[in-house]
Amino acid sequence: MQKLSIAVAGVAFIVLGSISLEPVEAALIDFNFSTTNGAAGTFTLNTNTPPSPEPAIFRPNVTGVAYLGAVSNFSISAPYVNLSNVTTDFNVVPSVTSDLIGFPMNLGVLSGVSYPPGCITSSSLTCLFDVALFYSGNQAKLPILSDNSLSYSRSVGIDFFNPTTNELLIRDNITNLKVVSKQVPEPNSSLSILVSAIGVVALLMKRNLKTKQYAQ
Repeated sequence: MQKLSIAVAGVAFIVLGSISLEPVEAALIDFNFSTTNGAAGTFTLNTNTPPSPEPAIFRPNVTGVAYLGAVSNFSISAPYVNLSNVTTDFNVVPSVTSDLIGFPMNLGVLSGVSYPPGCITSSSLTCLFDVALFYSGNQAKLPILSDNSLSYSRSVGIDFFNPTTNELLIRDNITNLKVVSKQVPEPNSSLSILVSAIGVVALLMKRNLKTKQYAQ
């Protein structure tokens, strides 16, 4: 019985090791950026967010794909705006390639964060600002977003608007961008194996105790 307990304990140790050593890369990507005018910000993008049935409206007659609520933990400190841990939207505009807005070709297509929530799908163009990036993921797979952080590694800048007139007030270039995939632990079936092993040991020890009692 002692040998059996030791064996199961060994299995339990191995299982616990597999639980602690198996973090899984989720579909979450963390962003950290700073700008020419002294803005600093962070946000998390959930690339598993389904596309909105309503198109993202970048400009009149220029639309893309909106991912409502895809951005969480969005914080920014800037001379023109301050936000802390808000949720807002992401968008990709496949028709606006990097060369169309004055950048080298083949950097990707325009994408980014739009604030406040819901403004990107409003025909009245009520966004207060956009944090623009180039999306270089496989466009053939859109509207499914890439979960590869490298697909979002090229920055553009922040456009700050008058929300009433949609007049561009400030264009602030992003000078530093860090993009990393977020690691989170995934529920592991090994835990149920561990629980079962412990249960088996307890049952066998109980039976062994009863056998000894009857023998006496």
